[in-house]
Amino acid sequence: MKKAALAAGMFVLWLILVLPAFAEITGTARLSLLQGDVIVQTADTGTEWVAASINMPIMPGDKIWVPEGGTAEIQFLGGTYLRADGNTEMDITNLRTEGEDNIVQVGIPQGRVYVKYRRLPAGNSVFQIDTPLASAVAYGSGEFDVTAYENGYTEVSVLDGIVYAESRNGNTKVGQGTMVSVGTDNYAELCPLRPKDDWLRWNLSRDSQFARARESSRYLPPALNSYSSDFDEYGRWVNTPDYGYVWTPKVVVSGWAPYRSGRWIWTGGDYVWVSYEPWGWAPYHYGRWSHRAAIGWFWVPPAVNAVFWSPGFVAWIQTPTYVSWVPLAPREIYYGHGHYGPHSVNVTKVNIKTVNITNVYVNSRVTNAVTLVHRDTFLTGKHARVVNAPANPFTGRVKVSPGRPDLRPVKATYAPIPTKAIPQRALPSKGVIEKGKIWGMGKRPVAVKENISVFTGKTVSAMPVKKITKPKSTAEVRKADMKRYPLQKDTQPMPQVMPKEHPAKPVVREKEKGKPEVQRDMRERPVIQPKESIGKPPAKQKETVRPLKGVSEKPAITRGGSLNRTPERKRELAKPPVEQGISKRPIAIPRPKTGEPQIKQKQEGKLRPQKEFNEKPKIKSL
Repeated sequence: MKKAALAAGMFVLWLILVLPAFAEITGTARLSLLQGDVIVQTADTGTEWVAASINMPIMPGDKIWVPEGGTAEIQFLGGTYLRADGNTEMDITNLRTEGEDNIVQVGIPQGRVYVKYRRLPAGNSVFQIDTPLASAVAYGSGEFDVTAYENGYTEVSVLDGIVYAESRNGNTKVGQGTMVSVGTDNYAELCPLRPKDDWLRWNLSRDSQFARARESSRYLPPALNSYSSDFDEYGRWVNTPDYGYVWTPKVVVSGWAPYRSGRWIWTGGDYVWVSYEPWGWAPYHYGRWSHRAAIGWFWVPPAVNAVFWSPGFVAWIQTPTYVSWVPLAPREIYYGHGHYGPHSVNVTKVNIKTVNITNVYVNSRVTNAVTLVHRDTFLTGKHARVVNAPANPFTGRVKVSPGRPDLRPVKATYAPIPTKAIPQRALPSKGVIEKGKIWGMGKRPVAVKENISVFTGKTVSAMPVKKITKPKSTAEVRKADMKRYPLQKDTQPMPQVMPKEHPAKPVVREKEKGKPEVQRDMRERPVIQPKESIGKPPAKQKETVRPLKGVSEKPAITRGGSLNRTPERKRELAKPPVEQGISKRPIAIPRPKTGEPQIKQKQEGKLRPQKEFNEKPKIKSL
């Protein structure tokens, strides 16, 4: 009990002392798991899709597309997870952690997502998922699954906790073990959950894996406990006399050093390190690195009251031809564009020209600790050779840059993996991309209070819901409620509707000289003469010839769809076949008379007599 109370007290202390430090939106969320060719759009890439990378920071305005067969996971502060299945688009609408507000708002134009929400015990904590027809809002910790079908039909399934689902017809409370469905007519149904499928079982298994007691939680400050699984899986903790317990990664690459496997991208107004290593989020954005011969490289966690996220705790050297950096050791000063805790200087509030850097950069003396690349490689990701550069500029007379490199980013600088090509099959269709714009995705307010509507921002009314005992199957959902969203009106063929039958108008018979008798349907559209031909005799129109009664041919089809609809023709068809002039009796072919000449047939160059006829005549059918 004492340990639990102590841990709870430390967590509250962290909230009081450290929460304002998370005003940096760049460190609010990251891509923590990727499977398949997941792609992203950011505010800097515009409408262009680029390949996503693990440990990529997620910012408001980012769009993430998970192609078929893929999976993506976003980890938020405090241990909240959002996972997307294949054929899903996620639009990050809102991320706010300033002051007492902890708000996450994500739009799902199409697809399926699972949310493991852990509410922070301070201020307004809201997690909101918006689909084309509804919104799912969680104010407390819980687990829920949201599916937005192609036609907009939305299902919100609550596995744990309470979620408020809202459509334009109102708001309803969805408790544990129930599911609400909202159709395109905003009609809602409440029913028990479907049996767990592979997607839900995988998510629950991953949640239980994170929930296990971790060794790393004993050595990490409470603010970083949600990253315990990364530290446990990919490294070990070692006790040192000067830093206490430190973490060292399980690295098998010879000559490995921190801040080496990855690249710097421009996002959120700064150069941010994106590590390609699965554990490479917390160790590169919190704390410092050091080296001992008996241990190798190890990471020193920050103090409980000094947990500050940064783009990357390194020192920089920039010249006209190359860029170089080295990991900062504990207590060395970090120069950044913002406040990043103790042992840091905000260069935006000082005169950079007067900054006197006193760091000795002890890590620069370690083999392979210093990374040096051509400035073009730094910006584009493509390898370029550095000529006549020192092996270690930090041990020479080159001046250390106070802060990030003063390099203007180019198009490739915004992409975490600029050299990776995106296959055509991984790109979303135009309909998926435009669907969010049509339904007004991202324009809904955040439901900070339970009684405020996410559609109008005013007091919300109760949603009328019909309770059913059994949920519909996915096949039934796709067949029912098939009102298409507006985009498909331009891409789907319009149904051919047959005109209603009108009473037949009299047919005018006319006979022109030298032409057979014809019939003209008076229901045909009149010919509209152009203005130039007014006063001139109308041009002769091509007439459809219809055979007369008694002719054993199929009736012709006239324009306007008037097939067999005239009164004369209807009365004619009502008569027996003989009275119509058409005989359906078989025609008997008589036997040839005696003495008739034989019919010559050529076969293999010889003549042969005609075959003898049977006594019974052969019957030819019409």
